[in-house]
Amino acid sequence: MILAALAILVLTIVLYIYYDNRNHLPGPWNLPIIGYLHKLDPVSPHLTLTKLAQKYGPIFQIKLGLLNIAVVSDAKLLNKILLKDETLGRPPLFMMGVLCGGKGLAYAPFSLWKDQRKFTINFLKLVGATKFSPVRKQLEDVIKNYADDFVDFVETRGNHVTLDPSEALVHYITSVAGTLLLGKSFSRDDQVRKSLMHNLETILQEAQLGGTLNFLPFLRFLPKYRKTLTTFSDTVDKIRECLTVYINEYEKPISSDFSATNLIEAFLLQRSKGGPPEIYNMDQLIHLLFDMFISSTETTLTSLKWIILYLAQYQDVQDKVRKEIVDVLQEKTLEMSDVPKLPYTQAVLTEVSRIRTIIPLGFPHLADEDVYVDGVKIDKGQMIMPLLWAIHMDPRVWDRPEEFRPERFLDDEKKFVSSELILPFQSGKRMCVGYDLAKMMMYLFVAVLVKNFKVEPCESSPIDFSGVCGLSLVPKPQKVVFVKI
Repeated sequence: MILAALAILVLTIVLYIYYDNRNHLPGPWNLPIIGYLHKLDPVSPHLTLTKLAQKYGPIFQIKLGLLNIAVVSDAKLLNKILLKDETLGRPPLFMMGVLCGGKGLAYAPFSLWKDQRKFTINFLKLVGATKFSPVRKQLEDVIKNYADDFVDFVETRGNHVTLDPSEALVHYITSVAGTLLLGKSFSRDDQVRKSLMHNLETILQEAQLGGTLNFLPFLRFLPKYRKTLTTFSDTVDKIRECLTVYINEYEKPISSDFSATNLIEAFLLQRSKGGPPEIYNMDQLIHLLFDMFISSTETTLTSLKWIILYLAQYQDVQDKVRKEIVDVLQEKTLEMSDVPKLPYTQAVLTEVSRIRTIIPLGFPHLADEDVYVDGVKIDKGQMIMPLLWAIHMDPRVWDRPEEFRPERFLDDEKKFVSSELILPFQSGKRMCVGYDLAKMMMYLFVAVLVKNFKVEPCESSPIDFSGVCGLSLVPKPQKVVFVKI
């Protein structure tokens, strides 16, 4: 009887594996319950998936725990998929549910996202953070003032300063965000800001899209994972507390004829004008602020850190960027309208965004219905994972992709050639709404930086380009040398 039972069990497992892997999409064999989780690198899941993409092609299927996933590593195919209304949903990832609770913007369900996206774009236009905003110049001036403050911070330490610029950049970039979102310019000793940024960084490292609890949520009842969940939940609560402090500074009711100057005011104004209470409530405001802080600070900070490291490592590239900016600007400061006149600088920043994709695994989508694109079927209920790292490092698309070569984005006449294959902020209808703001901060800070300093690597320690991967790929803490020009 025991042998018969074992035989039936083995046969059941074999049949499960066979039928579970007999999908129309190619992909590796998945084990019962855990799927492919046992082979997914917990530190760098994007590298595991990239190897699979090289084997199985531009779209393949993988099962992680309880979720069936279509992994897409072709930019054109991904864009077609994400432009469809049937793929605007978000999958039920457990840890993302703990973090976002179905609120905010980035991970909100479709109906809420549609309303809040429109509201957020109108707000960004109001404060000058979109390409065609009539007050864009005023916001540029605000950003340049903070960039000048960063220069002053370094200069007060001497003409040849060795430091990790991360902490200073955090202060000045978050000050831009504080002005736009909270109506608040942070002081260096603002303890609430320090707590907010510390906990945001913790969340970004802990909320890995490849994390086990996202796919096997029942493990949260085991001691090891219960501790992980408790720590994560406590960090989320601390972020909520910090944002609530800033919201509570707006004690007086806002009338419908009020003119908003920051996100909190704009949200409260919309509520006073009759915005649906199921949307315009304090819980939604907290999560929206959280999402906007992430999109306006962390992505910009991470990009600037990588840019500084690559400029330090490649001195010839830095010299060309500096010469181009000085030749074009002369004595004036950069305006975003000048950027088209800086083809080499555009090529450098684009190449950094390619070779060090700040979000290696893009935000996942959910197929709410069966989806057909270019002869490929994605099943209803299947999670769609944009593998942006593989898109940017595909040797079939990029010649010697592991090499830093800005010239790949210049034509024979040295003009900048943009590429639809570069997706630093993903693509489709749910693409990051803060893209223009992030781009603005990157260009304005870089222009001020290279006009004032020559950035060099430390003689004692070579630059480490490996990075640490959470939700974003951030450089490891390291110092560079700022030499005053």
